[in-house]
Amino acid sequence: MKVRSPLVIAGAVAIALAGAARADEASDLKAKLQEMQQQMDQMKQQLETLQKKQEEQAKAAPAAPPAAKPEGAAADKWSAMEKLFDKIMKGFYGTIDVSGDYVTKGMGDKAAGMGFGWVQTGGNSQADVGKGHFTPNTAIKTTTVNPGTGETTIHPVGNVGWLPGISTNKSGIGYRGDHTLPWKDSKLIYQIEGNFSVSSSPGLSTSYTSQSNVTKAALGFGNTWLGVQTKEYGTFKAGTTYAPYKTSTDRMNPFSGTLGDYAVVMGNSGGDNRVEFGTRLEHALWYESPKMFGGFSFDFLVSPGQNRTYDAIVQSSGSPDCNGGNMPGSGNLPLGCDDGGFTSSWSLDLKYETKNLYLTAAYERHNDVNRNSDGIGSNNPIYGYYYALAAGPANPATGVSPDNGPNPLRLDMSPYLFSPANNTGILISCGNGSFSCNPLGAYTTDVGPETAAKFGAQYVFDFGLSVAGIYEILHRDIPSYLEFQNERSRNGYWFTATQPIGESMEFSFGYAHAGQTPGDPGGQHNFDPFAPTDSADMYTILFKQKIDKQVFWYVNAAETLNHGNVHYDLGAGGRGFPTDCHDGTHTPVIDYSSAGPTTWGGCKLKGVSVGIDYKF
Repeated sequence: MKVRSPLVIAGAVAIALAGAARADEASDLKAKLQEMQQQMDQMKQQLETLQKKQEEQAKAAPAAPPAAKPEGAAADKWSAMEKLFDKIMKGFYGTIDVSGDYVTKGMGDKAAGMGFGWVQTGGNSQADVGKGHFTPNTAIKTTTVNPGTGETTIHPVGNVGWLPGISTNKSGIGYRGDHTLPWKDSKLIYQIEGNFSVSSSPGLSTSYTSQSNVTKAALGFGNTWLGVQTKEYGTFKAGTTYAPYKTSTDRMNPFSGTLGDYAVVMGNSGGDNRVEFGTRLEHALWYESPKMFGGFSFDFLVSPGQNRTYDAIVQSSGSPDCNGGNMPGSGNLPLGCDDGGFTSSWSLDLKYETKNLYLTAAYERHNDVNRNSDGIGSNNPIYGYYYALAAGPANPATGVSPDNGPNPLRLDMSPYLFSPANNTGILISCGNGSFSCNPLGAYTTDVGPETAAKFGAQYVFDFGLSVAGIYEILHRDIPSYLEFQNERSRNGYWFTATQPIGESMEFSFGYAHAGQTPGDPGGQHNFDPFAPTDSADMYTILFKQKIDKQVFWYVNAAETLNHGNVHYDLGAGGRGFPTDCHDGTHTPVIDYSSAGPTTWGGCKLKGVSVGIDYKF
């Protein structure tokens, strides 16, 4: 056998040893890697275990304690204060309604007519007053004379055409609340309201066509009262409020506060901005019944008047204005409540209501309503005739005509005229606190009660359409010899329909009619006793769209067509910018010619209004 070289053998041994060493190193490395992997797995498990414990601890940990509150009596006081504050804030409510209007008086074609005289056909006693007939009288033709061109017809004075304006409409803020009484289901309830205007400053009303001592933008101007409410027996209240006659049909007036408010005709006996049977009654007591059997309920109000005069010539005690809503002297006679002032009043309604149907009947009475301003303060030629008869020959020394002339018919002439008896300058008392036995004894004849009655019905169809109608009877009770100037007695009616459009819009239509009156005081500058029947028609439409639960915007258009000598307006009943039939004459003249401010009968008013209303 061949022996190998020692070098070869050594190399082989070295290679073998090296391979063994590499194998050992690889084995060691693998072992180390496995060990590291195990350590990493252990660390991962430890991390997962730690994270799990932290999550469990977080879940099990109690919530952070709330801020410490007072304990015991202090805690009860804190809770009571919170509840009281919440109750106080919930008591506030209000309305802000502002519109932009564009209106016209519609009297551009009017002109002063032929003057009329009066021919007496009866005797000379007071019972014969008004017995006769009118006749044209060119001697008193109401025209001016231009030396260059001759006679010129008188037209309305001032801007009586289209006029823009901003109006705040029936806006106000109020607060109401209650206090639990120790009796079963009984509460003391209270409400205080204040009126304000967004479009004008607060203050007295001193317009040349409307005067008032009341500051409307003041706390207490509104429905303000104190009362007791019981679940079983109803509610008793005392204060100032709209009477049941008005409130019974409020729901039938979707045009409230707009140009086409139904108060233009309904409850309005004179056709002006004041609504005789739609105003608030002061120092009143009233009762509101709970709903009784079959859906019936009723309300009753009485206002004692607080007036010690027999003819309501002064304000009620404690009131700044005359009952009826105007200040003394706002008629054509000075310093007296002779333009609708009254003493006591009462009002009631009966209501029946189901899901779809509402029926009501209402009645209101004003006692001793003084309308002497419809006398010498008017333009009726009858008064000129009797005024001339009542004056005797002038005293040569004084130049004054006494009132004990040859035919002293007593009518409602001004007590502020110089009316001496036998030229002594001393009025003879009649023994009852009045001077009615004097030839020009005022405030004795044109004083009488006025009443209003109406019947209303409303039906709401299942598809949303609502229709309503009202029939109304107004009456003034005065002697027959004064009926020739009675514009306060008439019938009238109202119809309206409202249709919702979708969930946010609605459209309404309304029509009102004022019927014929027995007479007319003749206060219009263009008074014509032979004019067609005194009546009026008012048409109005309204579109409203809700923006949200508290805000809506609207567009309203309305037109009043006066026929004959009547003068119904637009926007009566509380609107900030009403439009009536007075022209721009503003000279205060107090005599039977009614030289200012001048009313033009038969005007055709119209207007459009766009506004926004917010309630809170």
